[in-house]
Amino acid sequence: MFLSAVILALVVGALAGGGFPRLAELRLRWLPILGVALALRLGGLLIRPDSTPIPVGWAFVMAYVLIFIWLWRNWTVPGLQIASVGIAANTLAVVLNGGQMPVWGAAFSAAGFSPDAISADSFHRLLASDRLADFVASGGLFGDVIPIPLPVIRDVVSLGDVLLALGIFWAIVYSMTRPGAYRHAALAFGGAASRPAFLTSGAFGSGIPYALPDREEKRAERAPHGPSLYLRLARNRHFALLWVGQAVSLFGDRIHYVALAFLVTSRGTPLELGITFAATAVPNVLLGPLAGALVDRWDRRRTMIACDLLRAAIVLTVPFAIEINILLVYLAAFAIATVTLLFRPAKAAVVPQIVGEGDLVTANSAISVAETAADLFGLPLAAVIVASLSGIIEAAFVLDSATYLVSAILIGLMVVARQEETLTPFSVRAIWSEMAEGWNFLHRQAELFANTVITTLAQIAFGAEIVLAILYAEKVLDTSRIGYPQNYGLLLAAVGLGSVVGGVALGWIGDRLPKGPLTIAGLVGMGVCLVAVGFVRDPYVAIGLFFLTGATNMFFLIPTITLFQQRTPQRLMGRVVSSRQALVFGVMAASMAVSGWLAGIIGPAPVLAIGGAICAVAGLSGLALPAMRQAR
Repeated sequence: MFLSAVILALVVGALAGGGFPRLAELRLRWLPILGVALALRLGGLLIRPDSTPIPVGWAFVMAYVLIFIWLWRNWTVPGLQIASVGIAANTLAVVLNGGQMPVWGAAFSAAGFSPDAISADSFHRLLASDRLADFVASGGLFGDVIPIPLPVIRDVVSLGDVLLALGIFWAIVYSMTRPGAYRHAALAFGGAASRPAFLTSGAFGSGIPYALPDREEKRAERAPHGPSLYLRLARNRHFALLWVGQAVSLFGDRIHYVALAFLVTSRGTPLELGITFAATAVPNVLLGPLAGALVDRWDRRRTMIACDLLRAAIVLTVPFAIEINILLVYLAAFAIATVTLLFRPAKAAVVPQIVGEGDLVTANSAISVAETAADLFGLPLAAVIVASLSGIIEAAFVLDSATYLVSAILIGLMVVARQEETLTPFSVRAIWSEMAEGWNFLHRQAELFANTVITTLAQIAFGAEIVLAILYAEKVLDTSRIGYPQNYGLLLAAVGLGSVVGGVALGWIGDRLPKGPLTIAGLVGMGVCLVAVGFVRDPYVAIGLFFLTGATNMFFLIPTITLFQQRTPQRLMGRVVSSRQALVFGVMAASMAVSGWLAGIIGPAPVLAIGGAICAVAGLSGLALPAMRQAR
């Protein structure tokens, strides 16, 4: 995985117009330490533990510790902070196993390996148990538990390996394209490669907490053109920490989603499964505005850290709750969604604090790409992981908890500009007044309110798609061509791939297009695709249509997020976003319940078509609203 990340980074850096010579010119500190660490690692691999009294395992431990020290010593390079967290996680697993990395046996088999493939390996050891306590005590939490059953890159990796690969990838791309680096004519993403590189955008040059960008950096942020909008973000180590932290925790969410569905389906009824997932939408309706008012009072960075830690604790209770009563599972699902309700507006509000205004569309595109990539790659991989952990399904929830811990650590390493403080003393009256202030602002801003009304109506289609996709795959599509549930997995993957493609494309061109018409086009496009889905039985055509729903989804989601960030004062951001989400998720929750009931009467395909028609009509209605039509 590490080698693949390095090769991919070199290719991306080269295509972006970066220069290979600049890698050697990057001034990294304490390189001899890295050399010693690599020598220890290589030497340990060459020695058989049973043929020498040398404690080979502790040579591996020392190698990991030295690599961590080297990475942390160079932490100012974007990406290396992330890599250092990955190395720390791997080091913990190795220490718990006396110098060896535990490999979960079922994951090893799921990747396509036989036990004999590891018999002569002095560094790895197979881990097999049917008890959660053994899994945790043996370092399985941070061991090699993620199977990659793909040709050429077949592997079993750890959470630390993922962080290390992402961090090194980010650091190499930054190093090849950093300000002042030699650039050659190439496919520079988002602009002409022959132009000189701009200075770091959105990065806070000082190591002092709450430091502000200097004037030179601000000028770079406002530059309308440059070698690449995405490359400007690559130079921002604070955005790197946020993005990677979210990518990891989103992957954990997908593990939780699949594990929860597996757990409740195996122990409960379809109705109980539906109620479980409906419980995740209810907090947005009941507590959304309150959550926004609280977030606007609190430090956003600390709020995000606290939310990650709380979610890490709550998800651990789910497999034990179902053994007592299914009602406790509903309560846990409600609690996780409530904490996420606090996290979401805090994240939306912190993005403008770490990137320049000119980079907001690109930053939101990058964040949306992470979210949809989690669907594209995370859901199928989560299914494999949950299957390999099915003997101790609780371990899947433990792994999900670990992703939240990693996210909290990475967010804790960010430096965020100080936000405007709320001076009003805390009281029920003050909170109510602040909630009302957020709603009143949303209602008075014609562009934001028009967008909210139209996209809220469109959520009928989203609720139907979430609930009925699995029934559509099982009962409507021709399973003689692609069987069930494989067809369901491919539908989800198609939506994710479409979202990635649409998000990346919009990141390149989104700042040049008016947000109102783009939102209208996205809603109409998605609605038309869902209407077509209702008349399709061929699985390949359905996969193509689901791909288009994912792409068109980005064409209204990203402009909407950016519009709210640009029009809303920082002090009101949490309340305004939460007020909108209360409406959006309220309609979505109702749609999920009604769609399931209606599908039992007329079937899932007609319900999907009806939802799509409503979405398309909602989009077209935006043409009649000047505030929506003229939003820039």
